[in-house]
Amino acid sequence: MRIATTCTDDPHRGAWAAEHFDDWYAALAAGESHGRADPALWPPGERRAQLEHGTVDERIHLLLARGADGTPLGAGEVWLPVHDNLHLALVDVAVPVQHRRRGVGTALLRAALDVAGTAGRTRVRSTTERPVGVAAGDWPGSAAAAAWGLPVAQVAARRQLLLPPAPGLLRELERTAAARATGYAVRTWSGPVARADVDALAHLASRMSTDAPQGELSTAPEVWDAERVRAGEALRAAQGRRWWTALAVAPDGGPAGYTVLVCSRHEPRRLLQHDTLVVREHRGHRLGLLLKVACLRAALRDVPAAERVTTWNAVANAPVIAVNEAMGFRCDEVVEELEAPIERVLAALG
Repeated sequence: MRIATTCTDDPHRGAWAAEHFDDWYAALAAGESHGRADPALWPPGERRAQLEHGTVDERIHLLLARGADGTPLGAGEVWLPVHDNLHLALVDVAVPVQHRRRGVGTALLRAALDVAGTAGRTRVRSTTERPVGVAAGDWPGSAAAAAWGLPVAQVAARRQLLLPPAPGLLRELERTAAARATGYAVRTWSGPVARADVDALAHLASRMSTDAPQGELSTAPEVWDAERVRAGEALRAAQGRRWWTALAVAPDGGPAGYTVLVCSRHEPRRLLQHDTLVVREHRGHRLGLLLKVACLRAALRDVPAAERVTTWNAVANAPVIAVNEAMGFRCDEVVEELEAPIERVLAALG
C-alpha cells in the first residue's frame, strides 16, 4: 500500500489532482455514504475548487491510499487551522466497504497523525455520522473511533427541513417571534456583506467559538476580521456557492446575531445551514427564530426549487433545536464529535 498526498499550499497540487483527485473523491464519498440515506457531502466540484483556490483559514492535506496494483483503497484529509486553535488537527478517514478490515483506515490515520505531528499539533479531532436508530456499537465509524482511542467530546444531531414549508407556517412563526423582539431589526442580503456590516459579521463569527456549545472540545476563541470574512467569501464564490445572510441589529445599533444559508450550483436542491448565533447578551427575544425565518425566505425567493435545508446542532443547544423543530426540521442523523491527544491515539494504534 502507498499513500499519495498533497495540500492546499503545494505548488504541485494541480498535477496531483490530475492523477489522483477523482479516485480520492470517489473513495471518500463511497466510505462516507455507506449505510446513510442522504449524506450531505461536498460535491466534487467544490472540493476540487477548494484544493485549487486554497483557503486562508486552514491548510488542508488530502491523502489517498492505493494498493500495489494502483487500486484506490481509501481517502483521508487533515485540516490544520492557521489563525487560531493551532493545537488542533481535524482528521477524516473514509474507506469503501469492500476495502475495510484490511488496515487501510489505520494506515491513513497514521499518515494523518504524521502530518499533524510534523505541524506541531497536539490534539486530533474527528467526527462520525450515523442514522438515527443505529447504536454506536453497530456503526463501523463509531467502533473504529473507539478502537483508535478517540472518545466522544460532544454529540450533535443533523436535522432536515423538507421544502416548501407548510403554508402560512413562516408567517405565523415570524409574527409570534416579532412580539418578543421589540426594538430589534433583522436585515437580509445575498452574497458578500456590505462594507458597512463586515466588521459586525467578523465580530459575530468570533463569538461562534465562545458562545456556541463546545462540550468537551478544546476549542479556543477565534479571532475574525474583515480580511478573514472576505477570504471566506472569495472561496465560496470560487466553489460555485451562493449564500444568504440574516443579521439581527440591537436597539443600540450593535450586532445581536446572524445566520447563513448556502446553496451550491453543484447541488442546487439542497440548502446548507451554516452559522446561526444569537450572542449571549441578546438572548431571550426569539431572535434565532426571526433570523432563520428571514434567511429562509430570502433564499427561497432566489432558489424556489430547493427541496431541503440541512442543519447541524449540538444536542446541548436546546434554544436552536427548539427553533428548528418549530420550523419543521426533523432529526435523521447523530453526529459524534471526537477528540483526544495525538499521543493517546498513537498509543491505541500500537
